[in-house]
Amino acid sequence: MRWSLRCAAIALVFWGAAELLRADERSAVQSTAEAQDGTWHPVTAMLDGADMSQSLRESTVLKLTGEQYAVTVNGTPDRGTCVVDRSVVPWRLKIQGTVGPNQGKTLLAIFELTKEDRLRVCYDLMGLKYPEAFAAGAGSGRLLIEYRRELARGAELSGEVSGVPDSDALLLRVAGGREHRIRLNGIDAPELQQPFGQRSQQLLQQLLRGRVLRVVTLGEDRAGQILGDVYVRLAEGEAEKLLNVELVERGWAWHFVRFAKDNRELSEAEQRARSGRLGLWSEASPVAPWEFRRQQAEAAKGGETGAKSGQ
Repeated sequence: MRWSLRCAAIALVFWGAAELLRADERSAVQSTAEAQDGTWHPVTAMLDGADMSQSLRESTVLKLTGEQYAVTVNGTPDRGTCVVDRSVVPWRLKIQGTVGPNQGKTLLAIFELTKEDRLRVCYDLMGLKYPEAFAAGAGSGRLLIEYRRELARGAELSGEVSGVPDSDALLLRVAGGREHRIRLNGIDAPELQQPFGQRSQQLLQQLLRGRVLRVVTLGEDRAGQILGDVYVRLAEGEAEKLLNVELVERGWAWHFVRFAKDNRELSEAEQRARSGRLGLWSEASPVAPWEFRRQQAEAAKGGETGAKSGQ
């Protein structure tokens, strides 16, 4: 099935999210265009009976502004308009592409909100008829996708740390038991395979054990981690501290200049850690984690090339 039709189906899902709020919320949503804006990411996708690849799902981002949809898949944009039919259940959606691979095309879909932040859509790839059920079996010519809603920038989460899977990431358990993986914005800690990598992870675990955190969200990365500024009280009666800066100042992480170029707090924190030879700066020549990852990728690529030439 053509890739361009996959893009259009993704856009269908995005528009449907704003329209499928619970009945007691619909009037408020319809009264303000801003309430329809947002960003969605694929969770699962089945195309004509086969699962779509993880790489394709992870490369997809959908955005809605007013009555316009925009989707980007592997860097390729697709934009257009949508019309919702609320006279039937499940609601129907007609999408018309105006820019990109679906320009001039019309596709048809049905959709529903399965949870507050989950939506699924099923549509006919050829735009011939509305599907009658949420199914995309082999030979059906349909695509079935479930998406999750991305938290808006500036949204706040509060909860306890339930795990520290990496030296610059943590798991936050919020009210209701839901867990979010948080990537600390603007910093990059040593990889676990690097010197001080496992040590920085252990120190972070000790620092956060039993703590309640407040996270201000800044979007997501391609892996689905929430990027955030994390605030914590490290002792009773103390003011909140920005954990991102605290880790850099203790020498447990680098200022990730590529993604936080103008962050003066992080820059000055790193300079203090360097001057005091704290944490990873106590080593003679610490290697930045982004440089370490580049070296590992080149080594792996060189190994594949060598293996092929020896066949």
